[in-house]
Amino acid sequence: MAVFKYLLQYSTRLFATLLAIIITYWSVTTGNESSVLTRIEYLLYDLRFNVMLPYTRRETSDHKIAIVDIDEASIVSEGRFPWSRHKIAKLIEKLGEAGVVVMAFDVVFSEAEDNPVSHIQSLTSKAVFNSVTSHTWDQIGESVDADSNMARAIAEQDVVLGFFFQDEEKYRNGLLPPSVFDVPPEWREQLVVTNRPGYTANIDVLQKNAYGGFVTMFPDFDGTVRRAPLVIRHGDKLYPSLALGTALRYLFLETVEPKIAQVGEVLTLTEVAVSEHPAPTDALGFVSVPYQGEAYSYPYISAVDVMHDRLEEGELEGAVVFIGTSAIGLADLRSTPMGPQYPGVEVHANILDALLSGGFPQKPDWSAGAILLQLVLIALTMIFLLPRLGPISMLAAGSGIIFMVVGFNAYVWTLGLDLPLAGALLLTVGLTAIFIADGFLKENASKKALKGMFDQYVPPAHIDQMLNDPDNYSFNGESKELTVLFSDIRSFTNISENLNAQALKLMLNTYFTPITKEIFDHNGTIDKYVGDMVMAFWGAPIDDAQHRENAVKAALKMQEVTEQLKPMFEAQGLPEVNIGIGVNTGFMNVGDMGSSYRRAYTVLGDSVNLGSRLESITKFYGAKVLIGEDTHDHISGFVCRFVDRIQVKGKEEAIRVYEPLGLEADVDQHLKDEIVQYDAAYALYLKQDWTAASQAFRELYENHNLPLYQVYIERIEDLKQQTLPDDWDGTFRHTSK
Repeated sequence: MAVFKYLLQYSTRLFATLLAIIITYWSVTTGNESSVLTRIEYLLYDLRFNVMLPYTRRETSDHKIAIVDIDEASIVSEGRFPWSRHKIAKLIEKLGEAGVVVMAFDVVFSEAEDNPVSHIQSLTSKAVFNSVTSHTWDQIGESVDADSNMARAIAEQDVVLGFFFQDEEKYRNGLLPPSVFDVPPEWREQLVVTNRPGYTANIDVLQKNAYGGFVTMFPDFDGTVRRAPLVIRHGDKLYPSLALGTALRYLFLETVEPKIAQVGEVLTLTEVAVSEHPAPTDALGFVSVPYQGEAYSYPYISAVDVMHDRLEEGELEGAVVFIGTSAIGLADLRSTPMGPQYPGVEVHANILDALLSGGFPQKPDWSAGAILLQLVLIALTMIFLLPRLGPISMLAAGSGIIFMVVGFNAYVWTLGLDLPLAGALLLTVGLTAIFIADGFLKENASKKALKGMFDQYVPPAHIDQMLNDPDNYSFNGESKELTVLFSDIRSFTNISENLNAQALKLMLNTYFTPITKEIFDHNGTIDKYVGDMVMAFWGAPIDDAQHRENAVKAALKMQEVTEQLKPMFEAQGLPEVNIGIGVNTGFMNVGDMGSSYRRAYTVLGDSVNLGSRLESITKFYGAKVLIGEDTHDHISGFVCRFVDRIQVKGKEEAIRVYEPLGLEADVDQHLKDEIVQYDAAYALYLKQDWTAASQAFRELYENHNLPLYQVYIERIEDLKQQTLPDDWDGTFRHTSK
């Protein structure tokens, strides 16, 4: 009877509590990936991972894993990446000499390297050409062919090459490595593991002598890599990740036997094992990445030290080595629970370590039932305990329950179990707040009146703003719309090889000084110099409503300055300098980022990467400056030439690309007329009127000799031989960075 009277007395609170349980449980178990609760869960996951790391990471490992890093020192010494395959072959040979047992490349060699003999043949006169037999040409060509040289080096070692899976079936480039599991016919319609129909793999001559593993990563919606697939289905076969492929090679295995479970009418993957430590997976074949610490937790060895025999005796004897890059300019840095600038190659190293030694966090099948039980126990405890207490005691009791929930969650984490935490914490905090608010309002009416009087003099919005954002003017990280610029000297490797150190320093200093001045004069922020590359951005730390216009103006002025420098360089005996510039606008993460040893105010994100890609393809189109569609669509007063609709490597969304030619007042009528002709030619190209389009582009090329027109002439000849889809919109996919 007493319990019944108590429940009746607090029926409103009981109803609110039950409603809170239902809403919380539904949100936890059915919420979409971008929901607020999921965001909080991710934050708690990252925090828990870091706090509990000292209790869960392995102090020692029975397996020697290292990373050969194509770092900035290697790039300065050996030239900009990608390197010639001759250098890669040398690196493989040196690693083999050092005693490395397996080498895994977090690099994809999807395009053949030009053979210099083919180029020489094209330039050699017919008489000279005929004086050398075809067999001799073939012998010479074979001896200097970089791909063949690298293939020979691979054949003598255990090498695992990375490749990408694509979302679209039409992208199937290169040779896939052998699969690790053939899906039986009776499973093919039911198995729900991650499936990708397209791929970008290595060229045949390299892959035939190597093993393989995909390097495709699947960040969560906030861009953080917390999970990774061990296998991906393509057709009726399962292919391994780079880490799994490396583990198989290390253990002399060719295939895996994944553990499959029947769930309703479908089959799901539950476990992949290559050692005595099985890796628990979710239904799609993903594992939680078992990070062993912050970036550089594994031994890092500069590639240049390997190539120049600067290793300590036995340093890599018996090791498994991942070859990748941590250089910022090469855009292989990932956001992880360990930090925002984590080398992607080290993600694979962590997974391999756990495949061999164990340590994957596991989300058990019974987690949904555990969540519901936990929520009910929390709610029952609070509804019977808190109403009997005063506001301060309620706060203390609620804090105690939170402490117990967090403690229990941390304990099961040390056992290798990953149970959601956000729902239990939100329910505890929410119920505590409800009960405190209820008691507070009843027992402190005078304080409420005083607060009402206070609000008459100080706007609540001002108070809320100070409480919610006390660091408004700090350099802490934030996401905002900015414009980024990348500038690069073309053929810099050839230039640097022909200059001594003093002359190279003089040339770069002479070049960087006026270039930097133009960026500063147009309100830009210098991000970094990497070799001959300049990276800058607009809109932070000082807000700039005209960040797009200022960036484009700076790019045009940088080209003018470069032209003005040419006579000076010629007078000093320095080579001619030409630059390509890429400009892109979008949302980016900006802030003071780095490590305790070195920090920098910089920008990160897909929009930044796209700016870098735009710079790299200026050479392809023969353009001096390329800007993305967002930049172009929000500027005025400029004359711009539409260049192409493209997909850059690593991105599925197509964008329009433009070349700014100058301010409207500075561009003469002849150039404007040429743009009109070009637009008409491109319209014919989109209509697939190949004959008329080809003729129009040929006339433009004959009159203006612009490389862009030659690009379309050659592309049209290729497209004539293809059967294009009905929804073809002219998009061209660039397959290299």
